[in-house]
Amino acid sequence: METKQLQTQIKSLLAKLKWSQKKLARVVYTETNEFDDDEEIGRFEESLKKDLTRPTTKPERLLEYLKILSRQSECRTLDILVPVHVGSENLSSVMQDGMKDISKLAGQLAHEEENL
Repeated sequence: METKQLQTQIKSLLAKLKWSQKKLARVVYTETNEFDDDEEIGRFEESLKKDLTRPTTKPERLLEYLKILSRQSECRTLDILVPVHVGSENLSSVMQDGMKDISKLAGQLAHEEENL
């Protein structure tokens, strides 16, 4: 997926969950760091906010945020599909590419459906 699509998808999911970007930042920070440091969390909150607006944010970073968000229990209770492909060592590179394409298409279709 492209950066803009991922940013839109994350923001839409946050709205459905009634989560702030700060809450997402705290969740992402605690899941990706061993120790919780309030100052570092504050800096990360600002960084994540910028990641959700900058057109130059790497899609890989946004995908990581989306994966972490989709694993949260509150997200699982919503009646939504988060089309994120998670790689597997059991599939060939051709199959991996095909699965990524399917995830991308599912995301595009879901986004179009929301905008109707």
